[in-house]
Amino acid sequence: MCGRVTQFGPWAGVVSDLGLTAPVVAPRYNVTPGTPAVTVLSEGGALRTESVAWGFLPARPAAGGRVEGHANARAEGAYDRPTFRESAGLRRCLVPVDGYYEWSVEGRVRVPHYFRAADGGPLALAGLWSDAADGRGGLRRTFCLLTVAPNREAAAVHSRMPVLLLGGARRAWLSERPFSPDDFASFTRTAPDGSLGCHRVGPEVNRADAEGPGLVLPLGSAPAQGDFLSDLLG
Repeated sequence: MCGRVTQFGPWAGVVSDLGLTAPVVAPRYNVTPGTPAVTVLSEGGALRTESVAWGFLPARPAAGGRVEGHANARAEGAYDRPTFRESAGLRRCLVPVDGYYEWSVEGRVRVPHYFRAADGGPLALAGLWSDAADGRGGLRRTFCLLTVAPNREAAAVHSRMPVLLLGGARRAWLSERPFSPDDFASFTRTAPDGSLGCHRVGPEVNRADAEGPGLVLPLGSAPAQGDFLSDLLG
């Protein structure tokens, strides 16, 4: 899974590489499901950035069923699930991030780790978006992130990882042309080994309301905090 991401600086490079201007937003070191995140999507033939609520709600929920937002969706079989099928074919987005958090389990303790690109650059995470009725006669736009089996670095911490979109795949993923199941599968693959760097971080990030640059720093790195954060910000 992928339950927390950061958008504090490098993420803007993904946006500019797509020919867009990154919106001016407050830096966020602990973006959680249930809150908005900057996304890139294509609508009406044009790419755009938009702040979208994290927690996918299907456009046509099952009659009488309980509706809950999905932070993640397994890429394998997404086309087989009515909840995600339409968006998998037509409404794809990417979420530009500096990195993401994941937790390993040691005994009874959940231990947080921070993943970033091995080269220090930003990451583009594949997602799906939808417009669902908000109960007040309007529509609420939401998204989820797609996950796959982990590569070598991610597997050391968790059994899943987000889909990473690399290079030209980013613009192609955002195409508004309908994707077949095979098209979809060709993009939603595990990233190559060596794509990610990872370090353990402090337990403060376990709180959903925690914020600030200290969250991404390696555990016990106090003497080098300034230099490390400068590297993250490029």
